[in-house]
Amino acid sequence: MYLVNAYFEHRTKNASVRVIAIAWRSEKLAFQCVFYCDGQLVSSPAKLKLHKSHFWFHYGTGDLLCEIPLGCDMTKVAVTTVGGSTNNLIFLPVHNQERWESDFPVDFTVCHSTMFKKYDNVLQFVQAMEMYQILGAGRVVLYKTDCSQDMEEVLRYYTGIGLLEIVPWPIDKHIKVSSSWIASESPGDLHYYGQIPALNDCIYRNMYRTKYLFLNDPDEIILPLRNVTWHEFLRTLEEQYSSDVSFYFENNVFPIEELEESGKYNLSEWAGIPGTNFLQHVLREPIPKSHFTTGKLIINPRRVFEINVHTVELQSARTVNVPYNFGRLFHMRRRKNTKLKRQDLVMDKALWRYAPEMIKGVSHALSQIDLPSRR
Repeated sequence: MYLVNAYFEHRTKNASVRVIAIAWRSEKLAFQCVFYCDGQLVSSPAKLKLHKSHFWFHYGTGDLLCEIPLGCDMTKVAVTTVGGSTNNLIFLPVHNQERWESDFPVDFTVCHSTMFKKYDNVLQFVQAMEMYQILGAGRVVLYKTDCSQDMEEVLRYYTGIGLLEIVPWPIDKHIKVSSSWIASESPGDLHYYGQIPALNDCIYRNMYRTKYLFLNDPDEIILPLRNVTWHEFLRTLEEQYSSDVSFYFENNVFPIEELEESGKYNLSEWAGIPGTNFLQHVLREPIPKSHFTTGKLIINPRRVFEINVHTVELQSARTVNVPYNFGRLFHMRRRKNTKLKRQDLVMDKALWRYAPEMIKGVSHALSQIDLPSRR
């Protein structure tokens, strides 16, 4: 078992600590948490719950929930097997000691997980970061395994301006990870570079640091269609559904194989920047009537206990499917439905209304970033 982080869990009847873990699913061991109590080590049974979403890989996400014994220091916790040695324990700090239900440091945080395989989609990442700021993001959290040298400089820039928080995610140093969501395409012991445990950690990490958490990738933007910013958008959604629900946005795929014909946004100043240009892709695949759910979410993290990539698994609220004409997930990726021809695709230029502001932001950012490939 691999331990990710420990968090104070205020939503249980008695004071407890939740440890997010990556567990070998077939392993049948009993675990315990160890706390300091008046200078002595005191153990508490750890109830292990494996998450349903594991895509049949050997490892999956798990929660270890431990009640805190009365009078114990809950600033740190260790986990061991029942009956195991308590010598040389490694203690994890317990986060979320302080909490708020309003007046959060930021209203909107975007969670990206995970960056891997020498990620080098520089232009698209910069466009996404600039769009997030235009829409109202106060923070972006990125779980990083590795990336290219160009991307290292991009990450350094956005970290430097206070927008980006990088969480090191060297999961491939400990577990044989898959680079696909199914083992038949990429063998391994853990689904897609540990995307699911990273997403669950992101929820707890930001539970009291943000009002809403957006769970999507750098090639995706949740775009309001009747409002301009996320503040207006969420205010409208709250009026209709309340602030205690999760909002689901269906996946709208814009195939990167299909370019906009006029070349209006094929800008010369971006020539040579590696990556996909959001603005050059305005044709999207129609959503089939019957399909596997692959959209993304905006959640109130204080109402969510477990999540997978596309749905909330356990929450104290409900999930609302946001109508496609009210808000859409714009997803720039390889063609998903290979049977569709260009004439079968739907023209959608909704992102273009942000083009002037996005171009200004992207051009400024690129002027500040010293890309090794352009030296």
